[in-house]
Amino acid sequence: MDRVIVVETDESVRRQICARLRADGHEVAECSTREGVAELLRLGADAVLLGRTQPSTAALTILTELKAIDGVIPIIVVAATPEEALGALKAGAFYVTRLPISPDELSLLTGRALEATNGIRRSKTRTVTGTETVTEPVLIGETSSMRSIKDTIRRLRGSPASTVLITGESGSGKDTIARAIHFESTREGPFVYVSPSALPEQSLESELFGIEPSNVLPQGQAGLLERADGGTLFLDEIADMPLSVQTKLLRFLQEKTFRRVGGTSDRVSEARVIAASSRDLQAAVREGTLRSELLYRLAVVTLEVAPLRERLPDVPLLVRHILSVLSERVGRPLRGVSDSAMKLLVEHSWPGNVRELANVLERAALLSEADVIESNQLSLQTGRPSGVDYRLPSQGIDFRELEREVVVQALRHARGNQTRAASLLGMTRDQIRYRMAKFGMSSRGDNPRPNGVHAV
Repeated sequence: MDRVIVVETDESVRRQICARLRADGHEVAECSTREGVAELLRLGADAVLLGRTQPSTAALTILTELKAIDGVIPIIVVAATPEEALGALKAGAFYVTRLPISPDELSLLTGRALEATNGIRRSKTRTVTGTETVTEPVLIGETSSMRSIKDTIRRLRGSPASTVLITGESGSGKDTIARAIHFESTREGPFVYVSPSALPEQSLESELFGIEPSNVLPQGQAGLLERADGGTLFLDEIADMPLSVQTKLLRFLQEKTFRRVGGTSDRVSEARVIAASSRDLQAAVREGTLRSELLYRLAVVTLEVAPLRERLPDVPLLVRHILSVLSERVGRPLRGVSDSAMKLLVEHSWPGNVRELANVLERAALLSEADVIESNQLSLQTGRPSGVDYRLPSQGIDFRELEREVVVQALRHARGNQTRAASLLGMTRDQIRYRMAKFGMSSRGDNPRPNGVHAV
């Protein structure tokens, strides 16, 4: 169970926040003082929500101290002013938001912070701390596309330094393939994961390259490139990386050297970089959101993961594997699915790919006490009704404006919840975030927020 620390001076506000987080299934530790949160963090945590403190200037001090104790842990900061928000971002806050926080926003921000924690701390058996063990990933599938990927991974064993680019739809298993490349290699260092879309630009740069010692942070902070030295750095959704950070990453790929934020001397890392994306990267280059030089440098070896709907013969193998994993999680044996259930699973189009299949089976396993899952226990999305009778005017339309208007309406229907808005349009969250950036809009569908203040 994920553990979240909540720091908030106002007892009633703190009680409401903690109640929501516990309802979401998280273990919560709470305190109201600077000394208390540092002690709680030393006992272990996966995320911190730093609310209002007394005096208000203590928030930045607490943030700096927590990052010194644990440079990876994501910290969500509730800022009172734009100046405070900017200071928090520069000090390494994961997200900055303002009161009041709605329950949905709280759940969404905390969920993303915990995803980042689980990704960044995921590593090979020989880890940075020496205490974390990760099971070697298993690539499931015998279709021609999967056999080709497995064969390429075996060939990469003889080229442990080559950069690799993995493309494919969201949920198709790109992160599993990245870990398989790492485990198959002879590299002794850790496997380090980061999603650029999950971090504000200021935090991403410091997380990747580290921070030079200063008066604010006397010991400095090692970045992920340093932690992945001798191992693998996996960059998920590379096209979401800001251009300024792309430039620094390109220099590292060319020279194997980098500088910490605020530093004046070069550092060396032997980390192998694996990148992934669910977007059309050539289109991102044409639109100016991805540097062509970076794309060419990353794509020394390219693996394209086919969507699950194009490898349906692999579904029974995936079902067997997923159920074996779920058996341990639910604490009882799961022998399989009925013939009628398997027929539904094999015939489904799986817009969410392997991730959707895993979620469907987990939901069925949790709601059923039987050891065989029946067809009526499967919750499959049958697709949205088309119901759209649209005729193109003879004079044509401005498609860009139409696209923008559809995104605006989806965000307003979803009250700014990007995940819900994406669902309304049959998109992934990354796809709608891309369009929001493309049209320069906030979560409400209007003008973007002022620079320096990042919220969801």
